[in-house]
This record gives sequence, C-alpha cells and structure tokens, in this order.
Amino acid sequence: MLDSIFATKLDMTQAWSIEGKRLAVTRCMVKDNLVIDKKSDDTYEIGYGQKKLKNMSKPLRSKMQQSGFSVGSTHFAGIHLDQDQADQSKDQEQEKNTPLKRGDVVTADQVLEIGDVVKVRGTSKGRGFSGVIKRYGFKGGKRTHGQSDRMRAPGSIGSGTNPGRVWKGKKMPGHYGSKTKTIAGLVVIHLDPKSGEVWLNGPIPGHYSGVVQIIKTGQKKNLELDKTASGINEETKQVADEKQTKPVSSESKNKENLDKESAEKDVPKEAQKTEAKKENKTKKVETKTEKQS
Repeated sequence: MLDSIFATKLDMTQAWSIEGKRLAVTRCMVKDNLVIDKKSDDTYEIGYGQKKLKNMSKPLRSKMQQSGFSVGSTHFAGIHLDQDQADQSKDQEQEKNTPLKRGDVVTADQVLEIGDVVKVRGTSKGRGFSGVIKRYGFKGGKRTHGQSDRMRAPGSIGSGTNPGRVWKGKKMPGHYGSKTKTIAGLVVIHLDPKSGEVWLNGPIPGHYSGVVQIIKTGQKKNLELDKTASGINEETKQVADEKQTKPVSSESKNKENLDKESAEKDVPKEAQKTEAKKENKTKKVETKTEKQS
C-alpha cells in the first residue's frame, strides 16, 4: 500500500507500557484518504479533508467528479507506494492490474500497523513576530548596572569597519513558526481500525485539528502498552459490537413487550398511592387545626 497517509492531530495524552514506563502520546484521527489520480507507476495523487465541490476551482472540481467523488478535498499531495509494492505494481501492470485505482479510498489500517516507526511532517504553530529570547532562546542583557532597556535586547550584531555589514543568517527578531517541520523516530503504539484513531509516542508539529502526514520508514519497534492502565478497553468494545450484531429472537422480543406492558400497568397504581398519601397528609393537617381552634 502507500508509504504515507494524511491525518488530523487531535490532542495529547499519556499511556503506560508493560514495563511501567509513562509515554507521552499524540492522538491522531485518520479519515478517508481519497485516490484522485495516478501520476506514475508508483505515485498517486491523494486528497484529504472535506470541502464542498462548489467552493473548489473548476479544474480540481472536474478532477474530483471524474474520480467519482461527490465531496471535495482541502489538501492534495503525491504519495508513493511501498518499495515492495512498487515492484509488484510494475509486474502487475503488465497484467493490467494495479494495487490502487482512481476513486479508491485508503484507510489507516491499510497503511499503518502497530510497531511501525514513522516520521510526521506538519506545519508548526505560528507565533508571529517574536524577539530573540522567544525565537532562539537568547539569555538577554544584564539586569543591573544601570541597564534599563537591555534585558531582552539581542546585543551586538557585528563589528563596524570590518566587515562593515551584517552576516547572512544572523539570529535576529522576526517571524517565528508556520514552517514545515518533520519529527522522526516516532512509533505507532495503538491503532483503532474502526474509528481510524492512531496513537504516536511523542509530540508532533502543529496545532490541534491541524493536518499532518505520517510517513513510514520501513522499520519496526516493539512498544507494548498496558491497555487497562492506558484506558484502552477492547473487551467492552467487542461486547458492544457483539450485541449489535447478534440477531434478536422472538422470545426476547415477547419478553420485552411484556415488561413494557407491566410497566405501563404499574404506573397508575403508583399514581394512586401518591394521591392517597397526599389525602392522608391533608386530613392530618385539618384535624390539627380543629383541635387548636
């Protein structure tokens, strides 16, 4: 399948391994990745994020409609196949059979597996125009000896006569953030194929609800989670799914109907009891007032 997939960053939480080590976890949600076009033997154009077709440009709108999608996408990128599958696709292309076709939908469990070592690419948070202390971690000037306005200043930016200019790449105040960053060495520690939720052991760039690209590196690493301590209840999910899938027998339906009818019959009896209690209370109050008079 593909070597990467788009996802949405949800939030951060924590989980525990079997050895009792606490792990910082980033939760991501992988929604459907749409195969819009085939660019080459091993490259496909993938769309991610929903957008109304009427709000897209005409070329993209026509491309989405030709692919058979009634919804547009917000992000587009070319994604390659795995090397093994790329070789297979070349052999299969002679037989006119390809692993992916235009109009297919790619899900999380088709690309990722638990234990995959990945790198995550995203856009870092934008922090606007920032000073050197926030942007580069400068120490700042002295707080004493008459320094009144040098505490957060960058200091000297170069000599005067020689070279007589500021060197390129000098660390100075400026726009901070909103750049493409890639974090490597993360591991997929949990994957829910039904909901598309993916857990990565570490922080990733970008703000919550931002779009990131999870890229496989081809390596594996075992990080087994303590599911009960990490709040993953697979047994309850399985029981709920079994209840939904189990067919309801006629006997159970009859029992449910009888219980409903008995409950409906019991309602007026309870109402009569409450009314009788109220009448008794009113009679007691009247007797007390007569005695006092």
